[in-house]
Amino acid sequence: MKQRTIYQFILILFSATLGITGLESCESNDCDQKNNFKEIEVDINVERLEDDLKRLKDVDKTLAFFHENRIMTDFFLDANQYPNDTILARRLYRLLQQPSIDTLISDSKTYFSDFDKNIEELTAAYQFIKFHYPDAKVPRIQTIVSGFYNDMYISDSLIVIGLDYFAGQNGRYFPNDIPRYIVKRYMKESLSPILLSFISNEFNLADQSHGTLLADMVNLGKSYYFVEQALPCKADSLIIGYTTQEMHAVRTNQEIIWANIIENEMLYETSHFLKNKFIGERPNIAEISENCPGRVGAWIGWQIVRKYMDQNPEVSFTQLMAETDAHKVFQKSNYKPRNEAN
Repeated sequence: MKQRTIYQFILILFSATLGITGLESCESNDCDQKNNFKEIEVDINVERLEDDLKRLKDVDKTLAFFHENRIMTDFFLDANQYPNDTILARRLYRLLQQPSIDTLISDSKTYFSDFDKNIEELTAAYQFIKFHYPDAKVPRIQTIVSGFYNDMYISDSLIVIGLDYFAGQNGRYFPNDIPRYIVKRYMKESLSPILLSFISNEFNLADQSHGTLLADMVNLGKSYYFVEQALPCKADSLIIGYTTQEMHAVRTNQEIIWANIIENEMLYETSHFLKNKFIGERPNIAEISENCPGRVGAWIGWQIVRKYMDQNPEVSFTQLMAETDAHKVFQKSNYKPRNEAN
């Protein structure tokens, strides 16, 4: 009976909260913080491969394009899954003859006409990374339009970005293999946070000793903290991929979300199936409320990490990233959620 009452209360609160906000895809952000690491030299080399695609007039030229861009071909276009490059080249060449590809390239180039802003963000982020990790490599970047074949490839030496994916719902076409609630996150303002969340894995040492929901929450929270420190002017909604509406819901109901996790004894749960209900990709978390956005456990983990850093100013950024004891982070955070008024 107690649990039913909690669920009913949560539903009422979330429904009331969601009725307040609009449908914007991101928050307004008036941050004017300057780049404190601009003296660190970072030069990101960018190659716009989508400009080369329409110059591929036959299969032989497509094969030459593969040869010139070997890593992209092998890992972004998955050439190693084919018996030989010729088969892939024929498929890509046929694809490039489709009128829809012209539209995708045109829409992507128009939408990313200010792509230099993304490079400025990534440059500032790598200046931050190089300050804390002087030996970190700065990858070159290639952009391409592949007919929604792939969204990105990331290594320490090369990043490949499928611009047609990151046009999201802003083009005339959008990927059919990704749920719409995920597609809406794919926009140019989200590109740098998404890339950096993956890049953070190189530096963020995860707690793999217990396999609990708490450990997963803190691991993800450290990743979001990495992104917010590297991109200090980015809105929280763009870092985690929530709408303004969803951000308002979790902020104003975080006590209720936390109470649900605690009262249902989920914090030290080790079942992957049960953990994914709180940190996996889902349009909502029905166990809390139909209106509670998915991955809310990751958002709570982010708040725990923030609180840990606030409560322990002697801990440096690199020490946080090297910390593999999620329970310690939680205990020393003194995390006690309070609903935010706005």
